[in-house]
Amino acid sequence: MKKNIGILISVIALSATTSCKKFLTQLPQDSVAPQTYYSTPEQLTAALAAAYSELGNTDEATYSRFLSLEANASNDEYYLRSSSSIAASVYNASPSYANFINCWNDLYTGIERANLLLENLDQSPVAQATKDEIRGETLFLRAYYHFILVSYWGDVPLKLKSTQGVTDVNFPRTPKKQVYAQIIKDMTTAEGLVNTSAVWNNNGRISKTGVEGVLSRVCLHAAGRLADASYYPQAATWAQKVISSGIHSLNTDYKQIFINESQDVEDIKECIWEVEFYRDVAGIYRNYERFGSTLGINNTNIDYGFMQGQYECLGTYYNLFGKGDLRRDWTITPFYYSGNDASKGTITTPAASTWGRYLAKWRRSYQNAAIINVKNVGPTNWPLLRYADVLLMAAEADNEVNGPTTNSINYVNLVRERAYGNVLIGRNVNSVTITNAGTGYTVAPTVTITGGGATKAATATTTLTSGKITAITITDPGAFYTSAPTVTITSANGVGSGGAATVTISSLTDADLLPAQYTSKAVFRQTIMDERSRELGGEGHRKLDLFRWGNFLSTVANLVTVIPVQAPNASASSTYGYTGRASAVQPYKNVSNRDTLFPIPVTEITLNPGIPFSAQNPGW
Repeated sequence: MKKNIGILISVIALSATTSCKKFLTQLPQDSVAPQTYYSTPEQLTAALAAAYSELGNTDEATYSRFLSLEANASNDEYYLRSSSSIAASVYNASPSYANFINCWNDLYTGIERANLLLENLDQSPVAQATKDEIRGETLFLRAYYHFILVSYWGDVPLKLKSTQGVTDVNFPRTPKKQVYAQIIKDMTTAEGLVNTSAVWNNNGRISKTGVEGVLSRVCLHAAGRLADASYYPQAATWAQKVISSGIHSLNTDYKQIFINESQDVEDIKECIWEVEFYRDVAGIYRNYERFGSTLGINNTNIDYGFMQGQYECLGTYYNLFGKGDLRRDWTITPFYYSGNDASKGTITTPAASTWGRYLAKWRRSYQNAAIINVKNVGPTNWPLLRYADVLLMAAEADNEVNGPTTNSINYVNLVRERAYGNVLIGRNVNSVTITNAGTGYTVAPTVTITGGGATKAATATTTLTSGKITAITITDPGAFYTSAPTVTITSANGVGSGGAATVTISSLTDADLLPAQYTSKAVFRQTIMDERSRELGGEGHRKLDLFRWGNFLSTVANLVTVIPVQAPNASASSTYGYTGRASAVQPYKNVSNRDTLFPIPVTEITLNPGIPFSAQNPGW
């Protein structure tokens, strides 16, 4: 924020109707004077692109890696594997930590660029309609950057005009209530100016429903962080606008959301707003991400998509998912690579190993072949707002105002029905009951499941003890059954007989909430909290959610007591190919009251007389 930023046109744009990704196709250009700039739609769009670009700054301090992973890590979902590191996610960094400094500076750089553009829009000879569109996006970006700042740092300087000179460096902290008020004001104005997603046909530029969805999030955060319930009706209204627009819907296949982001495929129905990272046909990155090579299944073979695998999930998070929830084995990988080398194939993780599995929502194996062998950087997009999030925010806000209602329960059920594959796989086999264990088997007999009208038959395997069948494990539940199928058990070598079993199939209502999960406002609130974690795990929301709900410290305190008891020991982890072990508890032991906010960077306190050392966040 101290820098005399000037006009930093770091990118060139094509036209006002191109996607945000197309903004980022040129190398940085020389600075130009404001008096001679802002004269054409192309110049205005380039200035707007410069404001957008801080979302994915290549210093990795925003959504390239820090805000996407580290800032949110060591919550009740996942933790940094190397607990001896100095990092925000280990809760042992200081105000001089580079990512705190760089993230703060990047966000204020985005604000500075937005202010410069806003201050020069009116004098531009460009058509008023074009200027209004750009004004809306710019106001939103300025507000969004302030929102991230107030979310992580609390009271922060509210900067509504550009730096006027090298002596213009006195910026005191503004009370967070005032910051939230300005964020909501700017975003509300933006909502009436920006285009719909159909105009852009991409999710890199903020759209009308994107603004509405983020406004719902801002109001929920304001309600929690300011302890002011008056924001809940606003949050409900903004979320309902997105739903009522009819523009968005859930992707029928949960995992496809993240495959699309790895493959750079637009999905404007589900993914309302993303940070779009870009690599051109010549292989040059204009802004790139590092989260894609940090978060995932550990793989040291560069030709198969190098992956550090730095983040592992807690067993308590694994156990949060119900039987049949397809999100679990996509978010938390059910396998690892033999010898940490993807070329050697996969090894299925034993069912008993619920701790230390990799967080792997994005997988490099789905990236373009020309990109996959680039070691550390990639073009995988980062989701900032998904439709599922909007449904859950609508349910949460409505519950806070009215308690459980038919609408809010249905919103959660929509998310859950997708999670259990209602549209994707319909009814499937969900249990097998042994009715006769048989006798005399020397080799595990085969299981054949037939009939029931399925479009894809279920499969299963048997386990023997002393010649008898003691377990039947479903290996594929099949798809679109209309009635219970028949099970036939056949000896694999002609020895043994008598085994028999029956199966039950799922119901399309199995995914829906049970009445016990919404008996009261408090009960339904906890249900929604859990559902947000299952649906949005690893997407950068959890820690900020815990902050706004006021239960971050109690959640961490509970994990400190649970992890040493339930986490596997080092030798067991080595057997399963993981490094998760009882030492995973260390980041959580480091947590203190100070950790509900980041520290004001030491550089800011040193150079900004408006924030003296006495104004540092408590405990830092």
